[in-house]
Amino acid sequence: MIDKNAHLEELLEAMIAEDETITARAIVRRSGDVFKNATDITRNVDRRTKFETAQRKQETIRTSIGRSSNKSRAELDRLVEVKNAEIDELQADRQLVIASHRMMILAVAEMGGFSKWKRFFEGYQATVEKLDSMDAIPSGEVVALPPRKS
Repeated sequence: MIDKNAHLEELLEAMIAEDETITARAIVRRSGDVFKNATDITRNVDRRTKFETAQRKQETIRTSIGRSSNKSRAELDRLVEVKNAEIDELQADRQLVIASHRMMILAVAEMGGFSKWKRFFEGYQATVEKLDSMDAIPSGEVVALPPRKS
């Protein structure tokens, strides 16, 4: 005895892969006499759910392809390359801002003003926590060094 639900899933995946429009009658035609009528699919709740889900998935795929098909493969590759370059630049900028921020905080702390710096962020604890999670706030204690002897 063949598992009709499993067979239906295989048919639906094949139809999506081959971009064949999913209808109950099309499934019956492809089923090899597993399903005799379209109602064998639409009246059974599990099969109907699988059928409708596959139709939505196919529509989503077709919509996505339709948006990108107006562009050539070379144009899409170029767009991906541009976006990757933008991402790389943004990541480098982020690292620079974090390093600069850390050095600024260290300089302020060295002069004894870390508590004054932190006052700027009163009421913005989420900002301080975000900076800390980005490792933008230096950790450790700042200790005063003894004055140099002349």
